Amino acid sequence: MSKQSTISRFFKSVKKEDNEISVSNEFQESQLGTSQETSICLDDLNDDELLNEQSFNERNKNIEPMTPKTMNTNSFPVRETDPSDDIFAENVKWKYQTANNDVTSNHLININQQINEFDKKLNNIMKKRSFGISGSIIDDEQLDNLSDSPEMPSKKRKTNDSRKLTPLDQQVKDLKLKNMDKLLVIRVGYKYKCFAQDAVAASKILHIRLIPGKLTMDESNPQDVNYKQFAYCSFPDIRLNVHLQRLLYHNLIVSVVEQSETTAIKKNSTNKSSVFVREIANTFSKATYGVNNSFNSSRTKGEILGNSKSIWVLSIQDVNNILLKYVLFSINLNSGEIVFDEITENRQSTDSLHTRIKYLQPTECVIISKNTLSANICNLFKNIDCTIHHDTENSEFESDTLDEDEIANLKDTIETLIPILQTTKEKMSPIFTLYSYLKQYSNERSLLISSNYKLFLSELYMILDHNALDSLNIFSNNGKKGSLFWILDHTRTPFGSRELYNWVSRPLINKEEIENRLDALDCMLKVIGDIFFDSLNQILTKTPDLLKTLNRISYGSTSRNEVYYFLKQLVSIGDHFQLHEKYVKDNILSDTSNIFKNAPLLSQIFSRINEYFAENILPKLLSMININAALDRDHIKQITEFFNLNNYDNPDEILKIQRDIEEIKMELKESLYGIRKLLKRPQLEYKNDTEYLIEIRNTQIKNIPHDWVKVNNTKVVSRFATPITLKLVEKLNYEKELLLNECKKQYKRFLEMINDEYVNINRVIHELATYDCILSLAATSCNVNYCRPKFKSHCSEEKQYINIKEGRNPVIESLDITYVPNNVQMAQHDSRINIITGPNMGGKSSYIRQVALLLIMAQIGSYVPAVSMESSLFDNILTRIGAQDNILEGRSTFKMEMEDMLRCISQCTSKSLLLLDEVGRGTGTIDGKAISYALLKYFCELSEDCPLVLFTTHFSELGASFDSQLLKNYYMDFVEEHRAGESWPSVVFLYTLKPGISNDSYGLNVARLANVENDIISKAYEKSSELKLFEREYLKLLELPIQLRDAVQVKRYSENVQSTTIIDKFKKLMDMDISEL
Repeated sequence: MSKQSTISRFFKSVKKEDNEISVSNEFQESQLGTSQETSICLDDLNDDELLNEQSFNERNKNIEPMTPKTMNTNSFPVRETDPSDDIFAENVKWKYQTANNDVTSNHLININQQINEFDKKLNNIMKKRSFGISGSIIDDEQLDNLSDSPEMPSKKRKTNDSRKLTPLDQQVKDLKLKNMDKLLVIRVGYKYKCFAQDAVAASKILHIRLIPGKLTMDESNPQDVNYKQFAYCSFPDIRLNVHLQRLLYHNLIVSVVEQSETTAIKKNSTNKSSVFVREIANTFSKATYGVNNSFNSSRTKGEILGNSKSIWVLSIQDVNNILLKYVLFSINLNSGEIVFDEITENRQSTDSLHTRIKYLQPTECVIISKNTLSANICNLFKNIDCTIHHDTENSEFESDTLDEDEIANLKDTIETLIPILQTTKEKMSPIFTLYSYLKQYSNERSLLISSNYKLFLSELYMILDHNALDSLNIFSNNGKKGSLFWILDHTRTPFGSRELYNWVSRPLINKEEIENRLDALDCMLKVIGDIFFDSLNQILTKTPDLLKTLNRISYGSTSRNEVYYFLKQLVSIGDHFQLHEKYVKDNILSDTSNIFKNAPLLSQIFSRINEYFAENILPKLLSMININAALDRDHIKQITEFFNLNNYDNPDEILKIQRDIEEIKMELKESLYGIRKLLKRPQLEYKNDTEYLIEIRNTQIKNIPHDWVKVNNTKVVSRFATPITLKLVEKLNYEKELLLNECKKQYKRFLEMINDEYVNINRVIHELATYDCILSLAATSCNVNYCRPKFKSHCSEEKQYINIKEGRNPVIESLDITYVPNNVQMAQHDSRINIITGPNMGGKSSYIRQVALLLIMAQIGSYVPAVSMESSLFDNILTRIGAQDNILEGRSTFKMEMEDMLRCISQCTSKSLLLLDEVGRGTGTIDGKAISYALLKYFCELSEDCPLVLFTTHFSELGASFDSQLLKNYYMDFVEEHRAGESWPSVVFLYTLKPGISNDSYGLNVARLANVENDIISKAYEKSSELKLFEREYLKLLELPIQLRDAVQVKRYSENVQSTTIIDKFKKLMDMDISEL
C-alpha cells in the first residue's frame, strides 16, 4: 500500500457543510505538507482498521506504543496555541473544500476554539487506540472513566518491538550460539557474509568494509542498543577459497554455512513464508583444509594449506613429583596415518615431546590434563604456531557428541588395537576425545580403521631427535634446496614423496632390511629400461595423490571429477599389469627370475599389486561413471548426469524422476502448440528451456490474453508466461530439485562402495609408494662417484667402526661447490674419540656433519658420495652443534648448550654416534676448557660402553691431556702465510683432515675475511701475542710441581703405602677439586 493511500485512509475529505475554516495556501502547504487541492481531516471511524495493518506497523517500528499513563496532548504532533499569539492568529486560516477553492471571509470563525476541538478529537482517537477499542461510538465521559480504571481492556493490543531481529538475523544468531568456537561464513544469495563478532574479526583479517550494526550476538556491547540488525561484512562467493585460507592462517576454525533449501522445494513446503533453511556444510581448520576443501583436488600442483599437518590429542598424567607421562594420538588426515606413543619424561624437559613435534608437525592439539599446562609445554606449541585446546577432563562418553553406535564401534576398534599397539585399554581412552574433535570436521572415519594405526617407536628404525634433524639439515627449508631430503627426493608421486619423508627421518637399524633396499636399487638400475618398468614409471609421473583422494572419499569431501581421475588412474595401473601379464609372471614373480632372486623387495611389491588387480571391482565402478558429465564444467550437470545409468546398479529412482521431468516437458511442448495457434505463429518457440517464456514484439501485445503474466521486457519485445506454463515450470523445477537430491544420495552410496575397498586400495597405494621411493634412491645412486655401503650386523663380534674412503658432504656438494673429500677411520679400540682442531672456518663442522649424513644415507638404503664405505649399524645419532639462545623461555646460549650435552650423555649407547661441536665456547675460557676436559674424561672412563665421538674444539691442549687408546687427535690442514702490510699471519684453508694438533685457531684471519679494519686486527694481534707469552711463562712455572706430583705418584704406587710427606700433601693440593670448596 502506498504512502498516499495510507494517508487517505487516515484522513477524509472535508465537505462544505462541515463549517471548517479555510486558510491561506502558503500555510497549508508548509505546515500540513499537503497541496492546495487536498484538504484533509481525521477519520476516527477507520482508525482501528489502520492499526491492524501490518504495512503501517512496519513503517512505524520506531514509534513507542502509548499507554494511558503517559498519554497527553504533547505526545502528538499538534501545535498548541495561545490566544495572545497574534502572529499565529493572523496567518492561520482554515477553508472549506469548494469547487474553485475560493477563500471567503464570511466563513472565518474563532481559530482557538477550532484548534482545541481538533486536539480533543485527536486525543480521543489515540486513547481508543491505546485501549484497543474499535469504532467511535463512545462518549468523552466514558472514555475518561476508562482512562482512570486500573484494569486494561481484554483485547490484546499489538505492539511493535524495535529490537526484534529479522528472520535472517535470528537464524544467524541461532547458528552462532551453537557454534561459538567457530567463525561462521554464511551464504546469502551470491555472497558470503559474516555477522556481529565474526564480522569484526573477518573484516580486520580480510581488509574488507564492516557495515555498522550490533557487534555481539548477546548484545553485550553497549552500542548494540543503537542498532536493529547485526553488523556484517561480505564478499563474492567466487572469492571464498582465497578468503578461507587467509582466515585459517590466523588459526581460526571456520564453518561455511550453505543454503540447504531451494526456491522450488520451498514452494512445495508447508512453511513458504519463512527464510531458507541454512546449515553448516563444511568446517575447516589449518589441519583439515587440505583434505576437506572442494577447491583444490588431488591433481592440484604446489603446496596446499594443511597438507603435511597433523591433529593431536595429548594426555598428560602425573607419575610423581619429578616425572610426567604423555599418551599421544596423532592423525594426518591426508595419509590417514594415526601414530600412537607413550612418553615418560622429566617435568623440566620437553626434548622427547619436541622430537615428536618435529616429526609429526601438529597444527592443532587437544591436551587432556587436570593441571594447568606448564610454560615449557605452552611455549613449545606456540613456537610452531599450533593451536592448543585444553580439556581438564577426558570427554570419553560425552552424550552430546557421540551416540551409542559410535561408542560401540570405537570400543571394538580399541579391542583390536590393544595387541597391535602393545598398550592397555585405559591408555586408549584419549581416542574418544580425538573422535569427538574430528567429528566436527566430518573426518572421524579414519579412527575406525585399525590398519591406519602405527607406533612412533620401532625396533626396525632409529628416531633422530629434533637437534639432529635441524643441525644436520635433514629437512631444512621445508625439505627444499639445501636439505638432505632435497637431494634424495626424485619421487614421481605425492604419496611416494610422503613415504620417502618417513624413510629419511627413520633410518633402518636392521641389516636385512637395508640390504633388501640396496638390492632393489641395484636391480632397478639394470631393468629400468624394460618396457614394463618404463611404461609404469610414465604412468606414475601423471598420477595424482591417490592416498589423499582415498581419504577424501572416506570423509565424503571429494569432488566427482576427482573420483573419476582416482578410479581411472588405478584402473590404468591395473590394465598395465594385465597387458604385461606374461612379463610380470616370467621376469618378476617366477622363482627363476633375476628380480625374484636378487631383489626380493621388488618381487614382493609387484606380487601384492598384481594380486589385487587380478580381481577387483574398480573397472566396474569406473564404468558406472558418465565421463562427459564428470568432466563437465556445469556443476548441476556434473551432479545429475554423473552416473552412466546403463551400468549403474541402482538407477530406478533416478530414472523415475527423469521420466517425470520428460512428461512435464512434453506438457510444455503441447502447451506451445496451443500458443502458436492463438498467436498464429507456427514457428514460435520458447525463449529458453529454463523459464519457458513467450517472446512477443511490443507492437503485437494488444491481442494477448489478459491472464498472461508479463515477466520482463525490452524496448522491442516483451516476455510473457501463461498460467499453464507457470504451473508446469514450477512443477518442473520441483522435479529437478528432487533429481538433484536423489543424485547426491546415490553419489554418497557410490562413495561407500569405494570405501568398502579402502584397506585393499590403501595397501596397493603403499606398495606403489615404496616402489616410487626405490626409483628415487636409484636416481640418486646414479650421481657421480657414489658407492654402495657395506654393513656388518649387530650380532657380529666386531664392535662399532666407520671406514670411509674419500667421503664427501652430500648437501654442500649438491650446491655446486667443489668439496674436498676426506677419509674417516673410527673403531672400537682405536680412535673411538676423535678430537678435531684447526683454524676457524677450516671445515671442522662440515666434516663431522659429513660423517653423520653418510651414515644416515647408508642406513636409509641409499648409495653414498664416497669411493668406498664400510660401517657397523648405529642405533642413534646425537648432535650438539651450533649456538643459539631462547629468550622467551629464559634460556641463555650456554644453558642450551649444557642441556644439549646432558641429552647426548643420557641418551647415548655404545652403538651411538655423537657429534660435539666446540663444547664450552659459551662461557669463559677456563670454565670452557674444564667442561670439555671433564666430558672427554667421562667418555674415556666408559671404556667398552663409550660411543663413537667426533669432538671439535679450539682448546688444542685438550688432546695432549689424555693418554688413552680411545682418543686420537686430528686437525684440518692449512697453510700459513704473511702478507705485505699485515703483522698477523694469514691462512689458506686446505680442508684436509690430518693427524695431529693445531695450536692456533687463527681467528684474526676470519676477522679479515669479514672486512674488519686492519688497525683493529693489528691491535688485536699485539694483545693476543702478549697473552700467549704470559701463558707460556705460567706453564713453565708449573712444570716442576707437576713433575714432583708425577714422581710421588709413581713411587706411591710402587711401594703401595700411604705417604704423609710434605710432597704428598703438595700433590693433594694439586689434585684438589676446587668445586667442593
